[in-house]
Amino acid sequence: MSPGRRPSFVDGTLWLDGRPRFLIAGEYPYYRDDPERWAAKLDSMREAGIEVVTCYVPWRHHEIACGDLCFAGDGNRDLVGFLELIAATGLLAVLKPGPFVHAELPFGGLPDRISPTLDPGRHAARSADGRPLPYQQFVLPSALDPAYLADATGWLRAVGLLLRPFLHPGGPVVAVQIGNEGHYGETALPLDALDYSQPGAQAFARFAPGVAAPTLAEFPCSANGLLSLASWARWSAEVLAAGMAALAEAIGPDVPVFTTYSPPARTDRDPGRAAGRYDAWLVRNRVGAVTELPRAYTSWTGNVISDQEALVNYVLAAKGGRGPNIEENWGLRWADSSCAFPVVPIHHTLLGVACGATGVAVYPACATAGWGEHLAVAQPAGDSGQFDPPYGDASPILLDATPGPAFAAVRVLTHFLAGRQHELAVSRPENGVRWGVHPTYAAVGAWDWAMNSRAGHGDWRVPSADRTLVPFVAHCLRRNLPFQLAELTGRVALDPAAGPLVAASGRFMERALQQRLARFGERGGSLLVIGELPTLDEDLRPCVELADAMAGRVRVVSGDGQSIGATVEEWLNESCDVPARARPGAWLELRRTTADPQEVLVFLFNRTGEPLRARTACGEHVVAADLVGGGCAVVQVSHGRLGACYVKGLNEQTGDGVPVRVRVGRDLLRTDRPCDLSALRGPSDLSALRGPGDGPRGGGGERGEDLAAERGPGGFEVRTVAVRGEARVVLPEIP
Repeated sequence: MSPGRRPSFVDGTLWLDGRPRFLIAGEYPYYRDDPERWAAKLDSMREAGIEVVTCYVPWRHHEIACGDLCFAGDGNRDLVGFLELIAATGLLAVLKPGPFVHAELPFGGLPDRISPTLDPGRHAARSADGRPLPYQQFVLPSALDPAYLADATGWLRAVGLLLRPFLHPGGPVVAVQIGNEGHYGETALPLDALDYSQPGAQAFARFAPGVAAPTLAEFPCSANGLLSLASWARWSAEVLAAGMAALAEAIGPDVPVFTTYSPPARTDRDPGRAAGRYDAWLVRNRVGAVTELPRAYTSWTGNVISDQEALVNYVLAAKGGRGPNIEENWGLRWADSSCAFPVVPIHHTLLGVACGATGVAVYPACATAGWGEHLAVAQPAGDSGQFDPPYGDASPILLDATPGPAFAAVRVLTHFLAGRQHELAVSRPENGVRWGVHPTYAAVGAWDWAMNSRAGHGDWRVPSADRTLVPFVAHCLRRNLPFQLAELTGRVALDPAAGPLVAASGRFMERALQQRLARFGERGGSLLVIGELPTLDEDLRPCVELADAMAGRVRVVSGDGQSIGATVEEWLNESCDVPARARPGAWLELRRTTADPQEVLVFLFNRTGEPLRARTACGEHVVAADLVGGGCAVVQVSHGRLGACYVKGLNEQTGDGVPVRVRVGRDLLRTDRPCDLSALRGPSDLSALRGPGDGPRGGGGERGEDLAAERGPGGFEVRTVAVRGEARVVLPEIP
């Protein structure tokens, strides 16, 4: 049964007008720009193929005095006028009012007045060692502080009232993002980072009566110590979810709302706490679980083409929960200089889509300048000019609304995404081996950095994620082995039909989970245990229910890091009936499938610096594509034929390129010169890409790209961009 016309999220996918919609979005920070540029920038976004405008709505920008909000009138506080322009341009909108938005704004977009630095009567968010949580020059309030909650919900109620007349289908607003990677970006922080404030301590005491919050001073080697870590982790996840739900309620029950989470923290973010960062991320974000509120992810990881840690973190974020990629860096050179070359953000974008993203966003789509002093960030020492105008200096749309160097590449990409919007909205990553996420183990592993030097925790030391999950993911990506993440605990029974299951295990495991895994095996499920079969329960009392139930029917292997992935693959090959196995090659390969097994989207990525020909099998048919170093391709295989394809044939960073050559069975499509190409066969809904009188448009830019669109042989609608001249498609007639 499909939803009605009012927007809603169903299993992480946005539904509009009764149909699933793959989100094709671009960020426009209206508050940083002269309103006289708004209309031209929105026109350019539509011309680029962007269908949805995303924008933060900074609280500090619209609050002109304590409790006095301005959403209309002159200047770039005129959010009402901005929404009216979005509607007039034929675009949709997703608003992101925080309350904390980050967005390179002072105090993350919060009004200074709510900081305990300026108002000592407010409670600061605090870490386990009592330190207040800082952001720039101020201290952040506890998200549980009653004074903060009153102010934050008041702000969001005002935003909710403002946007109601603009809700789709009567207006352009289709959804609202609440928070920003949690309340304050804590979705990638260690579990001891917050909230040990007074309101936090009181809330935890209500959640787990008689249980002490874990501290850095000691980790008692006892069931009480284990209970402390597990309870704190569960509370941290639940208090985050409950906080987001309270903020969503303030916006209003009739507004589609989603939250966001970030990728795992990089090693260099806090080297002393690198151990445990993946477990903290797993438990805070309830990775692999079905959440009450829909969620999107952000993708600030670094360059996945050249950085293995960035690749693993990106894939974990994309597979952590079903939803759109709401921020892909296209314009902030200071965050990652490689974003200025479209080959990098396109590689990232399609990697996220291949992993299951239900939408994409160009962040930011437009360069902006013209914000007031209240939005100016003091320059960090040694980073002079980092936050100077224009914001988004490498964005596809320049400050004067003309196409930038990346514009043409965006337009070719969106041509493909829009032309195969339905297939992208209804397809999912192909089934593969499932890695079981164990929240209690993550709760203990998150403190691994603090326990490494301490003895006496043998009974409840666990196989941490950085020693099990991370090498498993790296192996799967290296060998093109399909996988998914699934939470082991939960209300729904583990389904053997969903595929084989890998579970890391230590000496203890909750009695209920042992019983749950035993039932999975008894119903015919294939289970591989990494580590050892548990002999204790959560109270560290003897419990061998899993071992007794699965005697002779479960494979157990040691968890010694890099061999885990190879062990899983060997186990699958020997003992499991799985629909997808490893497809080794010099390229990265991922797939999305639908209920029709004859409809497959094959994603191919070249992470080397040299061109290569990726060649794989899809059923009985050979699929091949030539890839430039760093390039990527998507090939739609439709009942054994070439249904559509996208190829990133230009690497702007190296200056290299390859002519397009894509084969599916006996169908071959190629071009006479290096280019980016989108080719769509059969009906394709491109109405959102075209305005009255639209025709082919040159992409412009410093490399002199030429953009062309045509209806070619075989019924393909083709759009290309080449460095010089027009790329000619050489396509034999396809019967």
